[in-house]
Amino acid sequence: MFVLSDSKNQLRNIVRSDCKYKGRIIDLRVDTVKFPSGSEKVREVVLHKSAVGILPVNDRGEIILVRQYRHAIDEDIYEIPAGLVEEGEDPRETAVREMQEEIGYRPGHMEEIAEFYSSPGFCTEKITVYYADELTSSKLPEDEDEYIKVFAFAPEELEKMIAEKKIKDGKILMAFYWYMARRPQK
Repeated sequence: MFVLSDSKNQLRNIVRSDCKYKGRIIDLRVDTVKFPSGSEKVREVVLHKSAVGILPVNDRGEIILVRQYRHAIDEDIYEIPAGLVEEGEDPRETAVREMQEEIGYRPGHMEEIAEFYSSPGFCTEKITVYYADELTSSKLPEDEDEYIKVFAFAPEELEKMIAEKKIKDGKILMAFYWYMARRPQK
């Protein structure tokens, strides 16, 4: 057990903090927090590595997605290419690497869409999402534990898939609606 010092925020007065699990991607910490009322509550915190996601658009205007099995939800789902930021790695470098590993392309142009917390009620995971186009073929080996299929969808197809609830990943939704709001209308 270790005790953290008081924070600048009066709602983060941690009385006790225990690391319950240390893993490859996450750690689990259980904090006892004393609130201004004097009451103490337990807060479970998942300490998660930062991640990136990329919305790649090819020269035909199609959005490239991957489909892969996710053990936590026991389901194959569509996602934008994504991955964990390695220690000391710049998120932009991670985004380029993940595109090469997952879809076999390198972006000629890339811009940051947003940076957000995936689920701040209990998790520290911060995701930076990028838009990428001007794609050129450049394949890196996939991670050994990934079984990925690559698909390209016209924006109208993807919009229909969202309406039919075939898209369940929040990164796609955020990035797709950003893209739709900024792309030139025909």
